[in-house]
Amino acid sequence: MNKHTKYCSAINLDSSETVAYNNPLFPAYVGYGILSCYPDYSAISHWHADLEFILVKKGNMTYNINGELIELSENNGIMVNSRQIHHGFSADHNECEFICAVLSPELLQGNEWFYHNYIEHITENASFPYLYLAHDSWQAAILEKIDKLYDTFGKGDDSAPADEQSYFELIKAFCSIMKILYKHLPPAQRAMKRESSEIISLKNMITYVEEHFTEHITLEDISSAGACCKSRCSMLFKKYLRDTPISYITKLRLRKSLAALLESDSRITDIAYEYGFGGASYYCEAFRKYYGISPLKYKKKQLEA
Repeated sequence: MNKHTKYCSAINLDSSETVAYNNPLFPAYVGYGILSCYPDYSAISHWHADLEFILVKKGNMTYNINGELIELSENNGIMVNSRQIHHGFSADHNECEFICAVLSPELLQGNEWFYHNYIEHITENASFPYLYLAHDSWQAAILEKIDKLYDTFGKGDDSAPADEQSYFELIKAFCSIMKILYKHLPPAQRAMKRESSEIISLKNMITYVEEHFTEHITLEDISSAGACCKSRCSMLFKKYLRDTPISYITKLRLRKSLAALLESDSRITDIAYEYGFGGASYYCEAFRKYYGISPLKYKKKQLEA
C-alpha cells in the first residue's frame, strides 16, 4: 500500500495528466490507494488518455466525472473513459481504500483495423464517459479482473512488477475487459460522438491555469483562454468541476506547493511567492481554509506519520 502524500502529477502539453506508470516504459499503473493520503481527502480534477478503473475495497468515496457525482461503495467501482475530466474525493473526510488501474489504449493498438473497429468505439466515444461497476451485475467480471491485476501486477510498492510474465497477464486482462465492454455496450452508444464544445473550452481554461498558476491570473485571463465570457467561464467551472475558477486556482497552487513544503527546507515566504501567492500570510490563510491546519503543522504531521 502506498501511504505517501499525493501531490499533483506532471502535466502534458494539452494539460492532460502524465500518469506515473509502474514501469515508465509500459503504459499501465496498478496500485492501492488510500484517500486520506490526498490533501483534503480529494484528488484534483484531471484527465488523461488512459482508461481508469477503481475498485473500492474499504469505505466509500464520490467520483466527479464531467460534473456528475457518482457514489462508490465497498466492493463496487467505476470505469472512467479516456479524456474525461474526473477526480475522487470525500466531502466528509471519510476514509476509503481502493485499487486503481490506469491502462493506456496504446496497449491494444497492435493492429489498426482491430483497434478502430473494436476499441476506438469505446475509448474515443464521448457518449460513454463512464461506467458504474456493480459487484452484483455483469460488471462483476471487470471488478474481478482489476482485483486480480493488483495481485499479479501492482501489489507491493509502485515499482515495476517482479514477475515479467505479469506484463502478459495485464494485456490479457485488459483485452478481456474491453471484450466485456464491447459485448454489453448498447449498439446506440457505439456511434461515435465528439467531445462537446463546453468540455473543450473548459480544458483550454484548465490548461491555461496549469501553465500560468505561478503568475497573477484574472477571471478575464481564464475566460479568454476558453474563448468565452467571464460568466460562461464561471458557469463551466461550476457545472463540471463544482468549483469557482478562483477557488480552483488556489487549490491547484496549494497542491503544487506541497512537494516544496514537505521535501525541502524552503521558508514559507519563499514557497508562497514561488507558487503564485501574494505572500506568506495569504498562503497560510488559504492553507488553513482548505486543509484545516497551518502549513508548518501540516508538515510536522506528515513527517510524523
